[in-house]
Amino acid sequence: MHLQIQRFSLYKQIELFQGTQAFMREKIGRAAADKLFGEAYYVVAMGANDFINNYLLPVYSDSWTYNGETFVKYMVTTLEAQLRLLHGLGARRVTFFGLGPMGCIPLQRLLQRSSTACQESTNKLALSFNKQAGAVIKQLAASLPNATFQFGDVYDYFQDIIDRPYVHGFNNSHAPCCTLGKVRPTLTCTPLSTLCKDRSKYVFWDEYHPTDRANELIALETLKRLNITVVANTTST
Repeated sequence: MHLQIQRFSLYKQIELFQGTQAFMREKIGRAAADKLFGEAYYVVAMGANDFINNYLLPVYSDSWTYNGETFVKYMVTTLEAQLRLLHGLGARRVTFFGLGPMGCIPLQRLLQRSSTACQESTNKLALSFNKQAGAVIKQLAASLPNATFQFGDVYDYFQDIIDRPYVHGFNNSHAPCCTLGKVRPTLTCTPLSTLCKDRSKYVFWDEYHPTDRANELIALETLKRLNITVVANTTST
């Protein structure tokens, strides 16, 4: 079984977007395509894998090349360059999503030999990244021509779901629904995995990711904070 999962960097995704632009211009013409790209809404999310599956793993050089704050600064500086590149390609309506409490995912709890306590040092990295990224988004929105850049930050809401799961309809916010029994951590769910009886009662699906129910609550709160109204599975501003 091949379990290697490829992740495209944001720069690679922007490169692929350029390919899409060329394709669309060929199909509908440059003027129509550029109008489409200028009026489109762009959602950008990055950072979690850079920390969890890179910086926080001692087998990668970034973990001993940078300290926490210099790595955050490197990430934010890179993000700014990438968003400027997107704007240069015609993106005008961009929403960037901040990080959640990474130190509370089941994997991070397990790595510090605790089933309940969060890795506060990891959470501090997420908060620092969100603060600096939010400032960059605000600065770009004010300085780039015709830019409507927004920062979606629901760290506190996600933390409240984890801290008070019963208030939000959950009964487990520390263990994953999908495991290999007592064998942990597991990379991902497989046909051999053991599933919880009711995933809607779990905040986390696996060692890394929230369940669909938790994601739904987080998404709705994000839309609310961005003043986007959800009506019958469609959105309007």
